[in-house]
Amino acid sequence: MAFHHVALAVKDVHRSHEFYTEVMGFKLVKVVKRKSPEGGWTKHIFYDTGNGELFAIWDLRGLEGEGLKSADWRPGMSTGVGLPYWINHIAFECKDLAGLRAATQRWLDKGYHVSEVRHEFIHSVYTRDPDGTLVEFTYDTKVLDQGDLDEAAELLADDSPATVPDYEAMVHKSPHYEKRKQSEKTANDLDRRPR
Repeated sequence: MAFHHVALAVKDVHRSHEFYTEVMGFKLVKVVKRKSPEGGWTKHIFYDTGNGELFAIWDLRGLEGEGLKSADWRPGMSTGVGLPYWINHIAFECKDLAGLRAATQRWLDKGYHVSEVRHEFIHSVYTRDPDGTLVEFTYDTKVLDQGDLDEAAELLADDSPATVPDYEAMVHKSPHYEKRKQSEKTANDLDRRPR
């Protein structure tokens, strides 16, 4: 069964919207704006990631009545729950090497560093969204076969420590990284000014 969509709560909906449209290349397709059950309201913002598949972010407003204060929760799929950033992540399919190269270049052009890893059966690139969630573009390099299924069952049952080293990553540094970070700092400073 395929996913319909995955949704993440974000701290700054404007930065996240810009990231998922301009940096990831997704298309805004639907926004559902509703009151929440205990007061406040939300926007559930949907993006087409390609081929009609959806990804969504939450804009949470006035949820103090539900015991949720903005300062009390941390965004980031992993870091928000105290895990290293690389544990929980979202992988989007890019079909082939050309798609992977296009995603890499788009991220670099927008000021994001990119890590590239050739796994056993996929080739991936990674960066982080404004909340620190690791996002990935990937494509299959090998069709999984019976040998993979047998190995999966064997490794699932094996509780001995791993002996194979982690994958080596190639890091692509964006020449626009510092400019992007300075622009974000300026925007944050402007948002904090008394009005």
